[in-house]
Amino acid sequence: MDQPPLDNQTDFFTHPQLLLDKDGEKLMVAIKATWEMPYDQSGPLELAPEDRMRSLWFSDVPWGEPEIPSIAYPSDLCLRKPGTDVIVVGTAHAPDGIAVPSFDVLVRAGHLQKAVKVYGLRVWEKNGSGISEARPIDQIQMRYDYAWGGFDDSDEEDIVEEGRNPVGMGCVRDPSALTHQPAPNIEDPAHPIVNCRTAPPPAGIGGTGRSYLPRRKYAGTYDDTWQELRAPLLPKDFDDRYNVAASPGLWSEIPFRGGEPVQLLNLIPGGGVLQFTLPLVGVQVEFEVDGREPLIVKPQLDTVLIDVLGIGPDKPIAVEMVWRASTKAPRRMKDSNTIVSEVPIIPGS
Repeated sequence: MDQPPLDNQTDFFTHPQLLLDKDGEKLMVAIKATWEMPYDQSGPLELAPEDRMRSLWFSDVPWGEPEIPSIAYPSDLCLRKPGTDVIVVGTAHAPDGIAVPSFDVLVRAGHLQKAVKVYGLRVWEKNGSGISEARPIDQIQMRYDYAWGGFDDSDEEDIVEEGRNPVGMGCVRDPSALTHQPAPNIEDPAHPIVNCRTAPPPAGIGGTGRSYLPRRKYAGTYDDTWQELRAPLLPKDFDDRYNVAASPGLWSEIPFRGGEPVQLLNLIPGGGVLQFTLPLVGVQVEFEVDGREPLIVKPQLDTVLIDVLGIGPDKPIAVEMVWRASTKAPRRMKDSNTIVSEVPIIPGS
């Protein structure tokens, strides 16, 4: 199959691809701009140089081994995403770099706000009846592995699962299995864990997997009727919210435009506050297909990923911003051209 022709008039990474929708094949183009801030926070965000302009994440990138579905960088590949995801990939650091039993982590982006509390090593008391005092901790990766959740298939006929976070800690069939085992390090401060029956909302600021709730309930119905009458198209009941990868509380139903203020607490070495403003930038996509009127789309900003993982003098703070647009696929790729350009956004408009 021919590669879809593309005229990229921006300094951003662009990627056209054919994807299946409910009503047929679509030509989708995704645009990603990468912005950076010096490690010493000596200036505002600046567009990354060409050699550090990031491409799309074409599949979910796990934190650890591929067989452990704990997501660090969620896939960018989808047709549509409602609203705007805000995803933070990073490590929590105690204030001043001094180990303490617990400390707070906070993410603010525009009107969104998400707080979590980080604890040092704690263990479950007998049968999960309580949790020990925390030992001091100075840093921890912000992974869902370290929050409440879990998946226990010790009885394959009756699986026990915390669907909101199947990779987490604490959800088991037999509470006695928890005795003296590590307890969650990351909590929702509004729902402190008292014992293994508390079952609080899983706490996190990063991306969630496709198998997590609520995402998976939007995947649609893949039954015999779908197999017989619709495959390989998406099911009629597929919901675009399936593509929302942000942690609950960090998804905005109203799309971001750029220009939103961002604050991160205790997510950089030494702790403290990191703050910046999202660049105010827009893109335009023009689909030209032989035999059709040109289609001009000004797509919404649907993903903001803030990467503060492993930052240092040679790895600056990075902010990814993603837009996407699509149209009915042409019969032959050579009969189309997709033009991507940058357009100004007027503050307050």
